Amino acid sequence: MPPFLTDLDSRAAIKGSRDPLGVQPIWSRLGRRVVANLTTVSNSVRDFTVLLLGYYFAERVAQGGGTDGDLSTFLKWEQLAAYARAHVNGERGFRGTERVWKRLSEGDRVVLGAGLEFQILSNQKTYGLWGLYTMPSKASGLLEGDPTRLTAVARQLVERDLLPAMESKAPRAVQEIVDRLSRRTYSLDLAAGSRDATLLKAIGSLLKSVSFAERELYRDYLLYGCDGDKDPSRGTQGKQRLFADLLTETLQESDWALSPESIDALAAKAARRGPVGRTLVPRLQQIRAAESLLAPAAALFEYALKFDGQTPFQIATQIRSHWGKSLRQTIDMETIEALEPELGAGSDGPASGRRWVQLADAFRGARYEKALELLLAQNAAVMTARAASAAWAVVRDGKLHVRFRDERPTALPLATELPTYWRHAYFIESLRTVGDQLRAQR
Repeated sequence: MPPFLTDLDSRAAIKGSRDPLGVQPIWSRLGRRVVANLTTVSNSVRDFTVLLLGYYFAERVAQGGGTDGDLSTFLKWEQLAAYARAHVNGERGFRGTERVWKRLSEGDRVVLGAGLEFQILSNQKTYGLWGLYTMPSKASGLLEGDPTRLTAVARQLVERDLLPAMESKAPRAVQEIVDRLSRRTYSLDLAAGSRDATLLKAIGSLLKSVSFAERELYRDYLLYGCDGDKDPSRGTQGKQRLFADLLTETLQESDWALSPESIDALAAKAARRGPVGRTLVPRLQQIRAAESLLAPAAALFEYALKFDGQTPFQIATQIRSHWGKSLRQTIDMETIEALEPELGAGSDGPASGRRWVQLADAFRGARYEKALELLLAQNAAVMTARAASAAWAVVRDGKLHVRFRDERPTALPLATELPTYWRHAYFIESLRTVGDQLRAQR
């Protein structure tokens, strides 16, 4: 399936989200070949359950004649679930945590509503579950259609398992939730003994842990992504399932981290896992090789922006004093040359792909002045493709003129750190996190 992107939650933005070199389309494309459904921020099993219930209640309200639309209903349900997670379960860390806890501290009533004054995020549509989890759920085979509705397997989970579990704690809970969400606004009474408090306890109880039925469904559809694998034109044809199993095995390693070495170890294990494993190996090797180029390139570009007014030679001398010829040992030139078409995904197509290959060659030869020239050209091409006003930096009159600079720390990794240096997601940590959450409940 083609890569899809989502707006980033401000508290979950990945490092380098401004992406001045256009690397996100590259690593996304490579990552999609082993993780077809998840994104960098869709990694909470519990949030997927809240999402499915939200779409179920949106459908119920619409069937009952609700006029505010699915989005309005969904936002109110997300608020209701968040208040239950905080007030009943004492949970922190879900989206909207800060506003939810603040409002709970202010009294015994909170208001559900789609208006900005009631939302639990600055833009709940974009930064909440609607914006961040809908597309991954569609890619996982849990949502479909227009208007968006639950697939058959997701509906079975909701109607056969989740709703009865909720009503075992509060009879008629489902209808009462529908009634509250059907109103434009609803003032939720948190006082002990109130009907709203009982309803919150039922919701909180449901969301406190992952049930057996959820684990079974999410293992197949979130962790393995096997719905897409039923169609040869989509998914990973079994590679995600094997990759997820290999990543889950690493959960026993307390010091495991995503790095070239850990990817090599996973590839070595995959090679011993039959035909599917042998097709997974080159995909992992491509990711490893791409990151050996993209990660130091991003670091070098950020570092160079510190040197406004200096010559490329002076900047290259600084870089050489840090890295020397260490990149000769980490750059996989053969694989990068084979990846040239993929490396052209970020800006101006074939020219970009060729530029990345030339950069890899410059890195291997410790020709850092040439590397800087190529990175500036790549940034200019990315800005042109985005119809941006100007490149971040240019060389004029023999000196670097910096127009824009990130305010984050810009120290280069040490030469000794380059063999393990890793910056970009490839959706791998999200897959491992989902595997951890499903395993932890057993």
